[in-house]
Amino acid sequence: MKKILIIALSVFALSVQADSFKSAIKAAETGYKANLAVNMAWRDTGKMIKQAKKLYAAGKTDAAMALAHKAHTQTVNATKQTALAKNAGPLF
Repeated sequence: MKKILIIALSVFALSVQADSFKSAIKAAETGYKANLAVNMAWRDTGKMIKQAKKLYAAGKTDAAMALAHKAHTQTVNATKQTALAKNAGPLF
C-alpha cells in the first residue's frame, strides 16, 4: 500500500511540475512576442527561453523553472520600459 501511495504521489508531483513549467514558459513566450511586436524585446530573453526548454528536456526542471521565471520577469520589465520610452525625448 505504501509503494502505491509513493508512486501515485511521485507521478502527481511530476505532472504538477510539467504543468507549472508549461505555464511559465508560455507566459515568457507570450510576453516576448508582445515585446517583439513593438520592437522593445530585450536581447537575452529569447536565448533564455530556448535554454529553459533545453534544460527541461534534459530533466533539469528546477533550473528550467528558474530560467523561465527569469525570462518572464524580463518580458514584464521590457513592457514597463516600453511605456516609459514613449515619453522619452529631449527636454528643452
